[in-house]
Amino acid sequence: MEDNMKNCSKGKQKISNNSNSCNSCGSNINDNGESNNMTQNQAQNGSGSVLSELNKMAGGSGNVQLKLRDLVINVFKKHTLEERENTFICGTIKTAPKEGEICSKWPKPWLFSRVFILFAATFIGLVALLRVFRNILAFPGIIFIGALAIPFSLLIFFWEVNAPRNINIFDVVKIFFFGGISSLLITMILNRAVTIGEVDYFGAIMIGIIEEVAKFVVIAYYLRGSKRKYILNGLLLGAAVGSGFAVFETAGYVFAYGFQIPVMMRIIYTRGILAFGGHIVWAAMSGAALAMVKKDNRLEVKHLLNIKFLKYFIIAIGLHAIWDMPISNTSELPYAQGILTIIAWVAVLILISAGLKQISSLNTSAQCS
Repeated sequence: MEDNMKNCSKGKQKISNNSNSCNSCGSNINDNGESNNMTQNQAQNGSGSVLSELNKMAGGSGNVQLKLRDLVINVFKKHTLEERENTFICGTIKTAPKEGEICSKWPKPWLFSRVFILFAATFIGLVALLRVFRNILAFPGIIFIGALAIPFSLLIFFWEVNAPRNINIFDVVKIFFFGGISSLLITMILNRAVTIGEVDYFGAIMIGIIEEVAKFVVIAYYLRGSKRKYILNGLLLGAAVGSGFAVFETAGYVFAYGFQIPVMMRIIYTRGILAFGGHIVWAAMSGAALAMVKKDNRLEVKHLLNIKFLKYFIIAIGLHAIWDMPISNTSELPYAQGILTIIAWVAVLILISAGLKQISSLNTSAQCS
């Protein structure tokens, strides 16, 4: 067993050869077992300060590596039919890896890009039916595919990032539909109980609280048991609920404008682009944060009151509230939403990093037992 272990030069602890960080001191480890930790001064400068704080909130310490290149590198490679089929059968009883066999390296998703291309090609065909052939029967398809394309593609991305591979695609789609509509129903119930009025600054805060709480109630239901104990599980389930919420909401907004084609298309394009930083990532943050504090226990009230969870949940509510605020902007470009999207994704990437460290820690425990 010693052959599979190496020393951390800083903490002098035994760690797995597959581990990229020391479980004791939090330092990043290179292939020679040497610590690559940033100094305290470096961590407090510029963006390092923000990353360090978010990393601490996720239970980490020291330098955090966000390997953005790994998340897109496989998108541009050619993949075989067998690779696609092997990806889609993940999460079944026969295909889910054992705890000690889960890969803790940064994931390299690619299937989500093919799903998006499929939706995009379908959408273009439907728009051609409407614009070239004046076929109004294309309207329902344009609304649904237009609302679905980016949120569902993002959901596949989070499914691929789920390194434990313990949730199959059928369950993901089921949560997408049931979770999406359930969270909308809860939102309507809360809206009846709380009168918001105009969407001013206070109204935006109330919308952020109501909608994030509504989505979280559903996420907590799916995370209530002890089986889905990984941070990446929470990230995926949160994204599934958020994706469903986003799709149904966007379709509703588009339908409200009837046959006003220019307005309808503008809503589809705008909300499609903004979906990258909206409901999906906010709900994913909440789900990951809950899984982070719950671990392999059944959900209890104390988990909801855990400060680590509350910090990320409040960030999600805050991002949502600011997103909806009537902030003055002389340009038509949504600069505020762009900044909020970057902040949300930094938080999501840190949670992915924390999820991978959790897997690395569990792998080390399994190998040492």
